Amino acid sequence: MKEGPPILPRVRESMPFLHLPVFSRLAVLSAVLACWLYACAPVVRPTEDVAAVPELLTVSLVDDGELEELQLPAATIGRALAAADRYVHVGDRVNPPLDSLVRSGVSIEIVRARAVLIHVDGREIRFRTHQQQVAGVLADAGITLTGRDYTYPPLSARVEDSIRVVRLAALYRIDYEPVLFDKQWHGVSDLEIDQIRMVQAGQNGLLARRMRVHLQDGIAGDGELTDEWVQIPPVSRVVGYGMSIPIRTMNTPYGPVEYWRAVPMYVTSYSPSRAGTPLDAPWFGLTRTGKVLKKGMVATDNSLIPLGTPVYVPGYGLATVEDTGSGVRGRMIDLGYEDHNFRSWRAYLTVYLRTPVPPVSQITWILP
Repeated sequence: MKEGPPILPRVRESMPFLHLPVFSRLAVLSAVLACWLYACAPVVRPTEDVAAVPELLTVSLVDDGELEELQLPAATIGRALAAADRYVHVGDRVNPPLDSLVRSGVSIEIVRARAVLIHVDGREIRFRTHQQQVAGVLADAGITLTGRDYTYPPLSARVEDSIRVVRLAALYRIDYEPVLFDKQWHGVSDLEIDQIRMVQAGQNGLLARRMRVHLQDGIAGDGELTDEWVQIPPVSRVVGYGMSIPIRTMNTPYGPVEYWRAVPMYVTSYSPSRAGTPLDAPWFGLTRTGKVLKKGMVATDNSLIPLGTPVYVPGYGLATVEDTGSGVRGRMIDLGYEDHNFRSWRAYLTVYLRTPVPPVSQITWILP
């Protein structure tokens, strides 16, 4: 009998698996085993979930003064009230607090907030609150009163529908007004009499006034003076008047006449019967110096040209101031006559004050 080829080589040729390395064959066997185990495992179907029924607890609810009993789940009070369609709004007060847990037999109180309109700082704020007094409402709304602010109704009053906050404040302002300079006269020795010279120009000053202005809700009221001071002092205007008295000479029908002052004046005339003195008056026809009025005696304003001053009046002649009169004021001279030689004067001319020069104290340096 003929022997055939060896069996093992034929098996190797028919099973390539055997040609693989040892580690590779182990990996293949592991994969096959895993598939077999998965195929043989029993089919497990998921069981249907059964909704857990929450535990309900009996509580007492006082909602804005109305009492009732509720069945609420065991949760926080806030969640439990929401599940029972009992919603809490902003401003409502809940006791115990919303984050407390619901317990059997607990009493829950809800104080409902009311709508309040707050007028403040030019705005209208719609606010909900359970507070009863104005002060509490403003505190919850975060509105602070400062200084002299006040409310209507007052802070201690019960809240109705609205609250008005009146803001009172004060600000300061500075008002300015000019201070007018004054005019001063200074004698100037090197300037001729009846001449003037500007020594110093005047300048207005500035007066500052600090005013307190009251504001009510931002609207300014009247100002109240609190302080004042001279911001810039005024500078006086200084005018110099001449005090130098040169002696001059002029030719007249009566010969040379020395004079120390020439004054433009308004000239009138009078006589005893034209002086306005009653005929039976003791002083009828007499001058202020007590002399009988005649030509060569004149009346002047004694504050400008004193009694006894010798003068020369062109067209009238030499004269002496012997009289005054109620109607003789300023640069005016009234020429005296007797009734029989009276001459009417109404004219403007220059009157010359003759030497000697009177004492300095008797000279009116500035004539109006």
